[in-house]
Amino acid sequence: MLALYLALCLNAPELVERGFALTEAGARGGTWATTLAAEAGLVLAVCLLLTVTLSCLGRAVLLVSGAVLTLLSVAASYYMVRYDVVIGYGIVQAVLASDQALSREKLGYELVVWLLLLGVAPLLAWWRFAVRHKPGHQSLGRWRSWLHRLVLLGAALGLAFASDAAVRHQAEQHHGLKPAVSPSGLVAHRYVPTNWLSGLSMTAANRATGAMREHRLSDPAEHYTYQERTPLDEVTVVLVIGETTRHDHLGLLGYERDTTPRLSKEPSLVAFRAESCDTSTRLSLACMFVRPEGVVPGQGFAPDRIDEQKVFSVFRELGFTTELFAMQSEVGFYHRVGPDYYKMRELIVADAQSGHTQPLDGLLLPEVENSLRRHPDGRHMIVLHLKGSHFLYSQRHPRSFARWTPECLNPNQACSREQLINSYDNSVLYGDYVVAQMLDHLRDRKALVVFTSDHGESIGDGLHFHGTPRAIAPPEQRRVPLIFWASDPMLSDPVHRSAFDRLRERAASGDTAKHQQLFASMLGCLSVASKDGGITPSDNLCH
Repeated sequence: MLALYLALCLNAPELVERGFALTEAGARGGTWATTLAAEAGLVLAVCLLLTVTLSCLGRAVLLVSGAVLTLLSVAASYYMVRYDVVIGYGIVQAVLASDQALSREKLGYELVVWLLLLGVAPLLAWWRFAVRHKPGHQSLGRWRSWLHRLVLLGAALGLAFASDAAVRHQAEQHHGLKPAVSPSGLVAHRYVPTNWLSGLSMTAANRATGAMREHRLSDPAEHYTYQERTPLDEVTVVLVIGETTRHDHLGLLGYERDTTPRLSKEPSLVAFRAESCDTSTRLSLACMFVRPEGVVPGQGFAPDRIDEQKVFSVFRELGFTTELFAMQSEVGFYHRVGPDYYKMRELIVADAQSGHTQPLDGLLLPEVENSLRRHPDGRHMIVLHLKGSHFLYSQRHPRSFARWTPECLNPNQACSREQLINSYDNSVLYGDYVVAQMLDHLRDRKALVVFTSDHGESIGDGLHFHGTPRAIAPPEQRRVPLIFWASDPMLSDPVHRSAFDRLRERAASGDTAKHQQLFASMLGCLSVASKDGGITPSDNLCH
């Protein structure tokens, strides 16, 4: 009973949408019906295996675990229906480890009503049924109960194998060859509860192996040598990590709206359309500052394996001090940066003299100014982690920056695509202001600024999300900008100017950059070289 509810009832909207998608893709009636039946059968088989296994552990375990399984599946189905999101490893990582303030903004009364109607009410009915049909304590009753479980397990296994074979066959018939991504893996990420369960299992496995590997990560600063082609004693580097900013919504990269009026006027700014290394904050932060040779790409839906430390270890080896200021809470990443000093959102807001309680990115500007004052001689790096354009977009900028209206102001309202894009573009407009203000603090110094975003965003009618498994993510979730800016004192050095000229040439050629080029480019654009392979020339945009 519980397995049927989880597999078929909660997935009914997804099955209907899947049927329409198959029809639009040109599948004939019999073909799409067979595909749907195979996919539903596979999910049902997994749910049967889960519930029967739980029942073998005892009645209390079944009732409690079944309740947890149902409520989490109902919550997942809400976000799938409401935001058209694919639940996977990235989403689970975000829920478990990312900024809780951002997560709370996606909660509302609609979710509570959904949980009550589709979670609590069916659970009460199931518990009542289970109590009324409690098996007797006679040995014959127990024997029949175990025989019943064995029959169900056999049926579930048979259904699983048959459905899996059918899913694979249908996929091969459609593509004409063996698909690049496991069809069964796609099914696992398409429906509850297999989507969040697989994401949860990958998260647990990755954390366990990551903890074991952490102390064994190879340090490029120890294995390679890095030379300054010109002294960096007076140089300040500012790395700005944006949030959810897409390159196709930046006016300076051709967007129809002028969302970057200030940065577009900067003569020493070079901007690339770029592709992120993943689709969620935590996953991208793990891979975007590592040499590509230090990353083993995950197969299918698995995350990447990181075998090397990030570029920050090389900056330490070059004698740079580092300070980090964050409007988010990715503490694990901040620890890996290894800053000499860092300050997170709560303390930044508490210390703000303006009295603002809304954690806007503009509060980072006094922190940048103070950091520069503490390190007037250079050889200093500042890392900023913005809230950027994360949903709820309208809360990422002051009302004075609401140039495009109407906006989406309430996470509980059914916002149109126009409202969502207006709000999103206004957040980009505010980000342009914040970065431009920061540049004003750096104009009289030898300074290099690097800006990129962690990932992109899907925005449509009533939906806004990222974190779709990379193997099946829509392209807009990986569209990010990569921007470089150098001050006049920095470019007065002919070595730096020569590197920056090559950067301009790469951008003018229309090359699409990648996160994987950050390691080499952050060093290469400072005219740092490595004769023994520490910097891959093809990844250095200033080469």
